Amino acid sequence: MPEPRDELDNWLNVQVKPLLPPPGTFERVSGQARRRRIRRAVLSAAGALAVAAVVAVVIPEVTTPAHETGRPASAARVSPAPAASPQHPTPETSSPARIPTPTGRPAPAASSVPAASSTVPPPLSVTFVGTSTGWVMGQALPAGQCNLTAAPHCVVLRRTDTADTGAASWRTVGAPPAHGPSGPSGVTQVRFLNLSDGWAFGPDLWATHDGGQSWTRIDTGGLRVTALEARGGRVFAVWARCTGKGPAFASHCTHFSVYSSSADADAWARTPFTSSRLGLPHVPSAASLVLTGTSVYLLLPGGHLFAGPLTGASLQLVVTASPAAAPCQPGPAQPSGQPSGALLAAGGTDLVLMCTGPPAGGGQRKTICTSRDGGQNWHRTGTAPSPGTASSLAESPSGTLVLATSAGIDVSADGGATWTAARGARPAGGFAYVGMTTATQGVAIPADPSRRAVWFTHDGGSTWTASRVGT
Repeated sequence: MPEPRDELDNWLNVQVKPLLPPPGTFERVSGQARRRRIRRAVLSAAGALAVAAVVAVVIPEVTTPAHETGRPASAARVSPAPAASPQHPTPETSSPARIPTPTGRPAPAASSVPAASSTVPPPLSVTFVGTSTGWVMGQALPAGQCNLTAAPHCVVLRRTDTADTGAASWRTVGAPPAHGPSGPSGVTQVRFLNLSDGWAFGPDLWATHDGGQSWTRIDTGGLRVTALEARGGRVFAVWARCTGKGPAFASHCTHFSVYSSSADADAWARTPFTSSRLGLPHVPSAASLVLTGTSVYLLLPGGHLFAGPLTGASLQLVVTASPAAAPCQPGPAQPSGQPSGALLAAGGTDLVLMCTGPPAGGGQRKTICTSRDGGQNWHRTGTAPSPGTASSLAESPSGTLVLATSAGIDVSADGGATWTAARGARPAGGFAYVGMTTATQGVAIPADPSRRAVWFTHDGGSTWTASRVGT
């Protein structure tokens, strides 16, 4: 009889053959594993899409508050634009997000706002508060797109503090959250009185009292601001009732008023004056506003000139010899809101008026008249060169006249009797604006904003050089 231990050892040493699984087992296991991998991939993709959707909706709502359209709203504090050029994220077109406005009214779908341009905004308006510091207003989109009411934060401001060095460097600063001019809303012009107090207008009106860190929208009661100037601690503006559409915000105006406020506050009040008895002509024309060291001058359609103290008291009709009007009257508004036909300028206490004829053959007649008694008497002092169409006239503190035309810049040091053409590069189309900060330093804006530059003079207007607004 064998020992029990020997039988156990023999049983353990027997070779074991594994049993085969039923047919089709491996195919079923492989299919289940493949289905589990697919489910994991779908869940991961769904999670990524959910995160992307949150980003697409939340970012526009937080970073791009829209500018309210329609009738001007009551003044409201608005946070400044970011230091960099504003961007406009666009949600998916299948479900466009609604961007809340400062008053809570939904703005048009963000998908209707074109993408921001990566290039430097073209300049539209310029203002200086001394020889070093100035601001240029431009647009982050082409004019046809920036003027859309669905394009908030389209207007941008760039500032320089080195203009007196001959090599101005520019940086982006806070701007009002506005679009370009479009009928009753938007802005196209900028003015600063000092480093703190500034205004953006045409046709809306915005104010800043901290150098652009924040902006307040001023309620104009449906009127359009077509001109604004500041001097001596006060700001004056022309508020008009107009029906012009699109960029022609200052066209088809039938009523003009002058409003004034202390520069460091937003307490706007109407400056009394009576124009109802004048019988203003029913023709397309604009109004011109000029400030001297002591007086405010308003030139209305029909050539009627009003004057008043810089304190903001009432304006009185200036009685001239004959006829009871200035030598010529303003014509239709230019894109800036300023009139064509009659260009009014002031240097010190003198007034200068350029009367132009209809454009013909690439030029026009340009007659210079001056007044040393506040517009009561006018004297013809000369004629400016006929080439080019006149767009802007400035008089420096020394009395030098500087004229911007579609052909370039002309300068007169003797009150308009003789003229010389300024030296320097001349952009195609000439210039739309010229201004003299001092007797020697001035700035000009090209008629074609796509030049993306402003022109400076440091020798009284004789020579001009371009300064690119940006890098």
